[in-house]
Amino acid sequence: MSTDNYSFISDISPMFRPYIQNIFQDLKLGLCKTKVDLERIGSTPIGSETQFRLVLPYCSKKLKWDIIFDPSTPWFAPDFRFDDDTFLNNADEEFLAIGVPSLTKWNSSDPKSLSDVISELINMYKIYQVKKLNEDESSRASFEYSALLGNALTTEQDVEVWVGGHVVEFLIKLKINTSRLPELYNDGIDRNPGIDSALLLVRYPNSTNAELILSPFLTKVLGNISLPMMHQSGVLMDYVPMVTDIINNKIQDLLNNDRLKRELLAQLIVKYEGAILEHDASSAALLFEMNDFHWILQIDIGINFPEKPPILTLRSVYHCSKGKPKFKILPSCPYNNFEGYIEQQAEIFKNECKGVIQIHQTLNLE
Repeated sequence: MSTDNYSFISDISPMFRPYIQNIFQDLKLGLCKTKVDLERIGSTPIGSETQFRLVLPYCSKKLKWDIIFDPSTPWFAPDFRFDDDTFLNNADEEFLAIGVPSLTKWNSSDPKSLSDVISELINMYKIYQVKKLNEDESSRASFEYSALLGNALTTEQDVEVWVGGHVVEFLIKLKINTSRLPELYNDGIDRNPGIDSALLLVRYPNSTNAELILSPFLTKVLGNISLPMMHQSGVLMDYVPMVTDIINNKIQDLLNNDRLKRELLAQLIVKYEGAILEHDASSAALLFEMNDFHWILQIDIGINFPEKPPILTLRSVYHCSKGKPKFKILPSCPYNNFEGYIEQQAEIFKNECKGVIQIHQTLNLE
C-alpha cells in the first residue's frame, strides 16, 4: 500500500476504518490477485471521512467505484456509485440477494463485510460483461469466447471480459507450472509480491496484437518472450494452448539448465573437495596454491547456463588494489580444457599481481 493510502486510512471515520484496513490487508482481486487502491472523493475534516473511491483491477482497466457510508446510521451497508451507470441498474432485491448476499445480509460488526461485498460485486460485474458480449451472438468475439471455454485448458474463472463501444477485451490466465521456480531462484515474498501469473490480453476486432502480461518475478526469470503472430483467421482456442506451451517449455528449459548447473558444481566440489571455501546452488569459491602463491577461483553460473558459460574470477590472497583484493575476470572458458585454461590464466594473473614476468610454474589443483 502506498504512503498516501496509509495516510488516507487514518482520515477515515473510526466507525468505518476497519472495513478499509481489511480491504488493504486481505482483499486481492483480478486474475493476478492485485491489491486495490484508494482515492479521495470528499473533503471532510481529518478523521471523519465517510466516502471514498476504490480503484479495482479488471481486464486492462481500472474500475472506480465510490463507497458512501451514512454516519447517522453506521450499522447500515454503504451505498455504491459505479463508473458504469448500467451496471446493476434497476436490480431488484431478489436479484441482489442471490448475487450479493453479503450486501443484503450486511454485518456491521465484521471487518470483512465490505471486502466480501466487493468480491461478490466483481463477480456480478463479470457476469454483466459476459451478458453484454452475448447480446450479439453472431459476433466474432462472442464466438471466440464460447469456443475458448470449450477448451479443457480454460474455464470461466480463467477469463475476464470487458465490452466497450467498439472493442471487446479478453484477459486470459494461462495454465503454467511455476511450482519449482521460487525454489530455483530463491525469491522471497517481499521481492516477489502477489502470485506468479502469465496473462494473455486479446482485443477484438484487432486480435493480432495479443499482449503477454507476466508477473514481476516471471518477467525477471523468463525475460522477453516474443509471441507468434495471431493471424486474423486464427482462433483463441488454438492460440491460447500454443502460447501456454511456449511458456511452459521455456520454464522447463530453465529447470533443465539448472540441473546441468548443479551437476557441474557437484563435479567441481567432489574433484576439488579440499579446496572448497564456500558454495551454493549457483557458485563456488576455491582456494588454490602455486609455489607459495595462493589465489581464489570464484565460479559463478548464471540462469542462462549452458548457453552462457560460467563467469570465472581469480582473486589474489596477498595483493590489493584500492583497498580490495586484486582480481581478474577471465574470458570464456573452454569446457574441454578447463584445468589447462585455469593453469595458464593463473600463471598470467600471478605475474600481473607481482608485476614481473616469470617462467611457467606447476599449478597445484589437487
